[in-house]
Amino acid sequence: MHPKYRFLAMLLLIAGFLSGCGLFAVQEQHEKIASYCQIYGSVKPEIDNGKKMIVALFKVAGPDIRNPKNWSVFDHFVVDGPGKWYFSTAPGDYRLGAFKDVNGDLIYQLDEPVFAPVRGELIQCRAGEVKTGNDLVIPEQGRSNAAAPVDISKLQVRSAKQQLDISLGQVAQVGAIAALDEPRFADAVAEQSLWKPLDFLIEGNAGIYFLEPYSAQKMPVLFVHGINGTPLNFDYLIRQLDRSRYQPWVVYYPSGAYIDNVARYLDQMLQQLQARYQFDKMAVIAHSMGGLVSRSFILKHLETANHLTIPLFVSISTPWNGHAAAKLGVDHAPTPVYSWEDLAPGSRFLHDLFYTGNGADSPRRKLPETMSKHLLFSFIETEAGDGTVSLASELRAEAQEEADRIYGYPHSHMGILNAPETANQLNRLLDSVR
Repeated sequence: MHPKYRFLAMLLLIAGFLSGCGLFAVQEQHEKIASYCQIYGSVKPEIDNGKKMIVALFKVAGPDIRNPKNWSVFDHFVVDGPGKWYFSTAPGDYRLGAFKDVNGDLIYQLDEPVFAPVRGELIQCRAGEVKTGNDLVIPEQGRSNAAAPVDISKLQVRSAKQQLDISLGQVAQVGAIAALDEPRFADAVAEQSLWKPLDFLIEGNAGIYFLEPYSAQKMPVLFVHGINGTPLNFDYLIRQLDRSRYQPWVVYYPSGAYIDNVARYLDQMLQQLQARYQFDKMAVIAHSMGGLVSRSFILKHLETANHLTIPLFVSISTPWNGHAAAKLGVDHAPTPVYSWEDLAPGSRFLHDLFYTGNGADSPRRKLPETMSKHLLFSFIETEAGDGTVSLASELRAEAQEEADRIYGYPHSHMGILNAPETANQLNRLLDSVR
C-alpha cells in the first residue's frame, strides 16, 4: 500500500468506515458537543503586580437565583496575567467571580482582592449559545462576604453519571498519579477517542498524569502522544530517564478533538499545576500529532506566561505539513473528525503554527531563541517517509529553519520511540538544559 494511504486506512477502515458505524459515532459526538454553551471573557486586576488570577464559574440553581446560598462553584480558570479565559459547559444559569491569588495557593483567602459574583450579571447560557464580552476587572480593595476561604484546587473530576451537568474544564485529571499499564491507557481506549472524544473526556480519561509523586527537586518532562496514541507509547523512553533528576508527566487527550482546543486545555492544566506546585521550568517531548499540539500550546503559553519557562522542546516524527489522508477524510466523510480538519494540508491551523495573518507574506511566528528546539524525524529507506508520515511533512521548511538541530533515524513512525539512539539523544538534550 502506498504510504500516504496507510494513514487513511487507520483513520477510516479500523473504526468501520465501510459499515458507517464509526462515522455515526462521530456525528452523534458532534451533536453532543454542539449542545454545550461557551462563555468567553477577559480578566485583569486594577493593580497588576504579577500575581495569577482565578476566574470562577458559579452554577445558579434553586428557587431564588439572587441568593448566594443557591450558587455553587462549578469550574475555574487560571490566568497567569491579564488575559482571556473561557468555559465550555452544560446549559444553565451562571455567575462569574474572580480573585487575585496573592498567596499563589489556588485558595481564595478572605483578604485577597476579588470581583465578587454578586456584582456580575446572571448569564443564562442555553444549548449551543456563545456568550462573549464578559470582561472582569478585579478591584484592589474588592472583598467578598464569604464565610470562609474557598479551596479552588479541590475542584476536580466529576463522575460519568454527571455527564449532563458538567463543565469540560472539570473532567480532566490534573496531576493524578497513574501507571502506564492502567487500562485507561490501552490502545483500544485511545483509538475510540478518535470517534468519541466527548465520551473520552466524560469518562475521566483526559489530563496530565504524574507517574510518581511530585518532587520540587526534579525537572518535569512532559510527554505528548500523537493521533490514536496513548502515554504508553513512551514507555521505553520514560524507562531510560534518569528518575533521580527528572519526573515524567504524560498528557492524554482525545484524538478526535480540534488540535487547537487540546492545546488550550493543555495550557490551562499546566497553569493549574504551576499554581499548585510553583515549578519554574519544564521540558516538552512530543511525538507525531503531539508535536502540533505542543507547538500550539507553547505559542499560547508564551502570550501570558510569567512563571513557567520551557527550555527544551523536542518533536519526533511530526507531520508539520499535515497528512493527505486527513484531507481525503475531510473531503469524503459525511461527518469529518475534527482533528482531520486541522491535519489537512493547507489548513488554517497548520498555517497559524508558523504565521500570523492570512497572506503569503504574513509575519512568521517563532518560538523563543532562548528555547532549545530539536527536530527528530524517522524514515524507512525504501519509502519517502516512515510508513505513516511523509518526509516532506516531517521536514517542513519552517520547522527545519527554526530547529537548533535536526536528527534522522532509520525507523518506522512508531519504531523511533523504542530505539536506543532516540533515548540516548533525548537524555543528552535534557542534560544540556538541566
